[in-house]
Amino acid sequence: MMQNAACRAWAVVAGVVTVVTCLQPNEFQVVAHLRHRNPAGLEQAFWEIADPDSPRYLQHLKSDQVVDFIGASDSDIADARQWLLSIGAIPSSLSVSNLRDTVTATFYIQSNGLDFSSDLSAESSSKFFAGKPPAVSFTVRRHPRQIDSSAGVEFPRNVLLDHPDASYNVKDIKGAYGIPADMQASNATVLQMVWGPGTFGFSNVQLRLHKLTQCPLLNLAKVKFDTDNHGKEGGDNFAEGNLDTKMITSFGLNVETLVSNTNTSASTEEGSGFGEAFLDFLTELKDRPKLPHVLSISLGSLSAVSCNVLCSEVAKMGHSEGECRQFLQQQRQVCMFLNTEQVDRINTALQVLGARGVTVFAASGDGGSHFSFTKFSGGAIADALNTVSCNHALPTYPSSSPYIVSIGGSMWKGDSSHPVTWGNPSYGVGSGGGFSRRFAAPKYQESAVKKYLSTASNLPSATSFNASNRAYPDISAVGIMGTSQATPIMAGIFSMITDYRLNAGLPPLGFAAPRIWKVAQEHPGEAFMDITEGNSKTSCDEGFPSAPGWDPNTGWGRPVWKGMLKYLGSDDRILKQIIV
Repeated sequence: MMQNAACRAWAVVAGVVTVVTCLQPNEFQVVAHLRHRNPAGLEQAFWEIADPDSPRYLQHLKSDQVVDFIGASDSDIADARQWLLSIGAIPSSLSVSNLRDTVTATFYIQSNGLDFSSDLSAESSSKFFAGKPPAVSFTVRRHPRQIDSSAGVEFPRNVLLDHPDASYNVKDIKGAYGIPADMQASNATVLQMVWGPGTFGFSNVQLRLHKLTQCPLLNLAKVKFDTDNHGKEGGDNFAEGNLDTKMITSFGLNVETLVSNTNTSASTEEGSGFGEAFLDFLTELKDRPKLPHVLSISLGSLSAVSCNVLCSEVAKMGHSEGECRQFLQQQRQVCMFLNTEQVDRINTALQVLGARGVTVFAASGDGGSHFSFTKFSGGAIADALNTVSCNHALPTYPSSSPYIVSIGGSMWKGDSSHPVTWGNPSYGVGSGGGFSRRFAAPKYQESAVKKYLSTASNLPSATSFNASNRAYPDISAVGIMGTSQATPIMAGIFSMITDYRLNAGLPPLGFAAPRIWKVAQEHPGEAFMDITEGNSKTSCDEGFPSAPGWDPNTGWGRPVWKGMLKYLGSDDRILKQIIV
């Protein structure tokens, strides 16, 4: 089965959805994102489907229902097609997505007398894209670029990823959570996925070695790439991909696993290229006929708003905003989103996935409440950025999005019975967390967050964060190699919950955060073990302290398998509806 896109498509081969890319070296594609028909209706449906107390709970949307919310009108599609043709699109290449929210067209790099061989961003091509009609709200460009084989590795991130603490092996982590070491999924339809751009991928050799040394029941035959891009050893994202793949397959044993890299540009590992790649991936994913039940995203950066704060404040210290943004674009995995409009499109895609039954997990970051990873270095501008960073709590994205489940990191103090917030003082890193600067807090968070803010001692300055906004993370797992480890661990555990639910005739959980918070508050300590020690200050003098109940370091705490299965694996009300 194949989409009708000329050079970007999905195919179903042996039951696995595979993304096919066939752009030629002299071509590029433009994806025109169309204005949505009823975004407010999608938002309402998303929250009702996710609310355990709603009559609409877990009544996930079908594709045609999604079209009713975001599908463009015939006239908007016609305007977009006409505009793309008018600026040189190859007529036979035009295609409309299944959800009717994008029109994709292929162009020759030398088109209409202009040469775009060095231009990576569709939005920056002002001459080419002038006259964009109101029907088109955003564009993304796809370019057949080679991954730079000399892509560097970031220090100290890869020190953490490549040199794990042997005391935290898969068997011991499962033992700490009460997960049987031999528990495997039995439902063949369960599907889990990890994604990253650029050099993101995994090594079959390393995965086999992991199976031999830590996880003998890992089913290598169940792990597949769903793209023709398999990453590149030596790049920072390749280490991320290896870790993601090992963890999600170890904790989601015998679950069909897709490793996806839908972008071939090494520029996505620094600068704003990541945001474009992430949006492009979600746009393609939500259009698929078969979606994963669980999606794990370990990569992210400071949010677009956080980066705006950094540069506006640095500008008051004698540096220009232009100098600031140029410096930040040269840093690895720091400010990787173009603007808030791009984030809005990403959030809409996350709503569609959640409403269709996908549970999306995102790492809360490794820089506490101030950085995406660690402090800046590189002269006076770096010093100024560090000062601003320590004076403000700066959330990461996508973990601060209200439409995903955010995962923090924990570690053990002494032994596994004493979990604490993950942190590594030697490198100035630790579990990310805090409050969004843009997205309002969902209602299900209000009482627990209010309790935290009124009882925790030594909170950061009240002016450094917005206490009324989305609080994160939601829960946590072992993250001694960063929250990039914790996130696929939790995703794999939820795959096992999904296996249990599907075998019982129940729907998947989809956006599970409201259910998680409800269970944690109504049955404290049963599904998630509270973690009350730690602080998010990392490299700065102040941060959010851990506390009883929810906190901005490890959320509600770490998994307790027996309680998770009891409270997330069954739904008496839904079973009665199915029987009736």
